[in-house]
Amino acid sequence: MNVRRRGDSSATTLDTHNTESLVSSRSRSSSLILAGLAAFASVAHAQAPVSPAGPDPLVARADSQTRSKDYAAAVKTLEQVIQHKPDQFPVWVRLGVARQLMGERQGAMTAYRKAIELGAGQTAKYNLGTLFALKGMPDSAFHWLNESVNAGFVNEAQITSDADLASLRTDARYAKLVANVHNAIAPCMTRPESRMFDFWVGEWDVKTVQGQMAGQSSVQLLLEGCALYENWTTPNGGGRSLNSYNPDLKMWQQFWTDQTGRVTEYRQGEWVNGSLRLTAQQTRPGGPQFVRMTFTQMNKDLVRQFGEASSDSGKTWTPSFDLYYHRKK
Repeated sequence: MNVRRRGDSSATTLDTHNTESLVSSRSRSSSLILAGLAAFASVAHAQAPVSPAGPDPLVARADSQTRSKDYAAAVKTLEQVIQHKPDQFPVWVRLGVARQLMGERQGAMTAYRKAIELGAGQTAKYNLGTLFALKGMPDSAFHWLNESVNAGFVNEAQITSDADLASLRTDARYAKLVANVHNAIAPCMTRPESRMFDFWVGEWDVKTVQGQMAGQSSVQLLLEGCALYENWTTPNGGGRSLNSYNPDLKMWQQFWTDQTGRVTEYRQGEWVNGSLRLTAQQTRPGGPQFVRMTFTQMNKDLVRQFGEASSDSGKTWTPSFDLYYHRKK
């Protein structure tokens, strides 16, 4: 807010280290397999040591064989590559996928384990988890599925639809696994710091200390709880603000603009005795000015917003507004 306005936010997968592509093995979805291999090839080759001439032609041949569903040929080709390049985890992941697609589960597990040993991430771990689920070994399955989530796997739809995980769905750990994936996708709903400003969410009549109507405000949660969007209106105009907890800076921030086009960025946020104080710097005709707002929850249906300004770099502060948000009934 600006101080002036009150007065005037089932799968076998191929490992590409940080960028990983999902393809379906059990459903034998050729379109997904083709898309997955294409994405994998473009990234994995860039990360693995290659000759100056470009990607290994044998790896390219194996990808083509896998796309053509000639899995036995792909396995043989990849085994040739490994004889010369045994320390490249993308090749081991490819080998695991090809073996899994042709039904060689034990061989696939061996390949995935080697890939993980060499540094492979979420995809190899996820696929290994599905294989343990198919073998009826839930403890090992959950171990590797959770490891895949810890490594960055965030495909909630994949986990909830993967037929290979059917044996796990009655286990209490399955619901927790899905919840962990959802929390990884939308961490703000469970991050305590992101929920500290929720007391401002709602529909409000905003009044002065004397009880005069100053305006109305609608504050909504957006982006899976990662942002508070404010819509402030008065008879003479209004403004909008986006408020969010910044986990990198570990503070709340606000971006405000109004119908005049004036922008105020409250880049500094701190909690003072249970109240949120947001501070910004503005350029005025008389020179730089600091402004700040303090939000205090008086009770569940009443929030105070107190504004101040400083023209001496924050040494002294002068009140600029004092408003009370009354929740609409």
